Amino acid sequence: MIGEISAILKQSGAVAVGFAKAAQVEECVWNSFLDWLNRRGHAGMSYMENHSTIRRDPRLLLDGAKNIISLAFPFKPAQFRKQDKGMIACYAYGLDYHDVIRKRLNRAVEEMRESFGGEYRICVDSAPIMERYWAVKAGIGEIGANGAVIVPGHGNMVFLAEIVTTLDVGHTGNPAKLDIDSRRCLNCGRCISECPASALHPDGTVESSRCLSYLTIEHRGDWREQEAIEAMNTDVGKNIIFGCDLCLRNCPLNHSIPSTTIQEFRSSKEVMELTKEKVRRMEQEDFSRIFKGSPIKRCKLNGLKRNIGENI
Repeated sequence: MIGEISAILKQSGAVAVGFAKAAQVEECVWNSFLDWLNRRGHAGMSYMENHSTIRRDPRLLLDGAKNIISLAFPFKPAQFRKQDKGMIACYAYGLDYHDVIRKRLNRAVEEMRESFGGEYRICVDSAPIMERYWAVKAGIGEIGANGAVIVPGHGNMVFLAEIVTTLDVGHTGNPAKLDIDSRRCLNCGRCISECPASALHPDGTVESSRCLSYLTIEHRGDWREQEAIEAMNTDVGKNIIFGCDLCLRNCPLNHSIPSTTIQEFRSSKEVMELTKEKVRRMEQEDFSRIFKGSPIKRCKLNGLKRNIGENI
């Protein structure tokens, strides 16, 4: 059954599919997560504190859950934007992955339900589940120094998704603990040294209050905290339109991987040609039209203008 399910899911565009027994998150990993929260590593992302019982035990997401299927979808673009136009994280070159992956997995799940029965819940950043932990448990990858999951042959330019299911199909992963020292990471330190604001720690955690991606996407309002102001005043911070992915671009494991074959993630002309000056002149009508279906819409027009140093 594992082989048949994997084949169906890979037809949806996943480059890696793995299976893990649904269970509580291991105590050592859970305690590390709680320590990160206590250190305010999540900055203003207060939702990370919510639904801790479910986050600890994903079986609560679906009655009778037996397995968690972990998947990876590639998003590396065929080419990157020119930096003199302003930085946009490459995951945002195409359509919003939440919508794209969910739509693709909905079709796959319908086929699985017809073939094998069972109940399913699809999670694409839409439920309190520790997706990197389950990716490792399912055997599709390991954690790198920048905190991202490295999928063999596909680097860490991948979106993760999960399907919680009542099917009991066993596991394909490594039952060992999530251990930073057992990762496939090359330990070269490039991601840490290339982070413009020193937001990455050697243990694979991120200090979100200094992370340029967090500050220009998730953070709402002006940057008032000292570490945020310092981060945004770096050369890279001053050049950002939306997000930062230098830790991914500088990872040697991403240099030779193929570009994505998922059509919806291919770069849009509007995003590739966007400049700070275009953002400066942009009205709400233009923003709604250009970024319909794009992850950039999450930032809203006032967020984009804030990122480039404009007030509206």
